[in-house]
Amino acid sequence: MVGCQGHASLPSTENAKPSNATRLQAKSRTLEINGKAATLMGLEQANGKQGLSFAVGQPFNVLLENQISVPTAIHWHGLHPPNNQDGVPGLTQQVIAPNSSTLYNFPVQPAGTHWMHSHEGLQEAFLLSAPLIVHDPSDKSDEQEIILFLGDFSFTPPTEIYARLHKPATRAMAMGGNRAGKGMSMGKPDTSDVDYDAYLINDRTLADPEVFPVEKNARIRLRIINGSSGTNFFVDLGGLKGELIATDGMAVKPVSASRFPLAIAQRIDVRVQLPPDGAFPILALRENAVEQAGIILATPGASIKRLPMANTTPAGILGLDLESQLIAAAPLAPKAIDQSFDLHLQGNMARYEWPINGIIFDTANPGAQKAQVHVKRGQRVALKFINETGMSHPMHLHGHSFQVIEIDGTPLSGAVRDTVLVPPKTSVTVAFDANNPGVWYVHCHILWHLAAGMATLVQYEA
Repeated sequence: MVGCQGHASLPSTENAKPSNATRLQAKSRTLEINGKAATLMGLEQANGKQGLSFAVGQPFNVLLENQISVPTAIHWHGLHPPNNQDGVPGLTQQVIAPNSSTLYNFPVQPAGTHWMHSHEGLQEAFLLSAPLIVHDPSDKSDEQEIILFLGDFSFTPPTEIYARLHKPATRAMAMGGNRAGKGMSMGKPDTSDVDYDAYLINDRTLADPEVFPVEKNARIRLRIINGSSGTNFFVDLGGLKGELIATDGMAVKPVSASRFPLAIAQRIDVRVQLPPDGAFPILALRENAVEQAGIILATPGASIKRLPMANTTPAGILGLDLESQLIAAAPLAPKAIDQSFDLHLQGNMARYEWPINGIIFDTANPGAQKAQVHVKRGQRVALKFINETGMSHPMHLHGHSFQVIEIDGTPLSGAVRDTVLVPPKTSVTVAFDANNPGVWYVHCHILWHLAAGMATLVQYEA
């Protein structure tokens, strides 16, 4: 059994705020989505800027102020903080009460495209999330940087969505009426549990997409983050060709393409070289469906056309074709595996339960759950995710980066990342170095699957 590591809330007073700390505020906000006002949550700096940006090695000196009416806790997804600053309530810290604040301070690492999101209840579905970018000062590339934060949104309250998923008679409503069965329904693969009302990039639909001014012949680095609670996407560059240069913030040997898969919680950095003139849509295509979101890159004076929010043909289904091609630019140092653990990803759609190795994790009381992975500092550890279900699961390990070393039994020197997609009836093995002591979450990043038990703990032993 493990317990809360005790990162307690601090009172929100000026005396508690170091003069040089960056203030980050969890707050309520209102957006217009599909012509209707939506009350959401957000993570903003005091000047209204969404998200945070650092240089690697800087202190992560952030005062998180809770200005919403309920307790919260924020996870710094992709960073390697000390365990008691990882933002999992009941496990690594206490919740931050309304009108209270907590100070975080640790060296920022690793560099790359990361993000941050609530780990309290279902708040992530209220869009309580934002980009978290860590620059490497040694990277002297002459390029314009553009952040694309992908999301999904429903006007149905998240608690109601989750309640419907637990009731067979109403599950079809939550799932859009055509994905109520296990694995397949009406011949259609079961790729998502929820049909959302809107699909977003940077909080906007294609009814009013963000337009980024760019120079003629510009070189652009797209930092693309899938911050959705339940939707995988394909990133489509249209007529442009791009070079994938990083996954989850970690460099890979470049791969050239015009369409890239992006599972929930994953990030990709894509470098594109623009032609002299024009307007260039960058789209996020919802997996196995026609809905799409997007932004537009526009040179001076370019004519910008309206884009539909639905495509004419459904996008495909995410697989591991690209994953199997990726090669880490800086792989883990050669070392034998000290310990291996099999994590069987299982599901019972009748009861809407998503266990690992038969154990349904109680996310409401994570500190009282037993860890299934016990490691010692300095070990090289392998986790084999074995998906026995009819749905894909994006599996995320807190506090570490791992390398993909095997897909369906085939060895590879794959990408270094922190979230890997495990498609149905597939196994993916990852390896990490146990170099950050504590008790850490490993879980499916589909919000509804996490809430229904698809999680376990990695626990360091003395």
